[in-house]
Amino acid sequence: MGFELADEGGSRQLFFEGYEPEKIRRFNPRFSSKLLITMKPPAALAERIFADASRHAAGRTKREAYPQELLHITLLCIGSFETVPQGLVNRLRAVLGEIKARPVPITFDGSSLFGNRNSLVLRSNREMQELKALAKMVQRALWRANLPYVVAPSLTPHLTVIYGCGKIELMPAEKPYSWLAGSFELVFSHNGETRHESLGRFALSPKADCYERPESQLQLPEKVIGRSKRQTQRLAVR
Repeated sequence: MGFELADEGGSRQLFFEGYEPEKIRRFNPRFSSKLLITMKPPAALAERIFADASRHAAGRTKREAYPQELLHITLLCIGSFETVPQGLVNRLRAVLGEIKARPVPITFDGSSLFGNRNSLVLRSNREMQELKALAKMVQRALWRANLPYVVAPSLTPHLTVIYGCGKIELMPAEKPYSWLAGSFELVFSHNGETRHESLGRFALSPKADCYERPESQLQLPEKVIGRSKRQTQRLAVR
């Protein structure tokens, strides 16, 4: 059995005959499929959003409105993959199935341009504290289970209706798009196929504990109980 040295990107690698090393496969995460934790609007509301976005796109951009069955809010991105990572998916299902959380009220009453390629998204004029709290619960559950996810600076709740449309007029929301989300979903978004593969749906329960209040809403009492500094100083002089 012979062996030889092979060049691999400027370096030399030892391998034995019959045991040639596999070539390293590289892919750009931007153009790969993604494993996501999402929330989707009810079918009837998704149909309305799609119809409104289609009318808005006509004559303003060559891009079409995003298909109604794919409309979603991304709670968390697990990562980029070439194929469904079945072992990881099984572990995610087990952990996500243990989360106990309340249904989340969602309202989008405006739109904006989002991202480097200027996609048109629905957004809210109010803080969606319950949605952010749920996303934080999911992150904590994955962290405790030592499961991966993409760390984002902060969650900006939005729902993309036209991808990569460039700078166009914002879409008015004459009537807010509102629903009470009763579940969240694990999906595999197949890049280049405009297709979501559902890998698990997890129900939210009205019997669960209330969400934590954000730190910005925690307030100190108006008066601090105890002697004031000035009073303490007067007593010391005496």
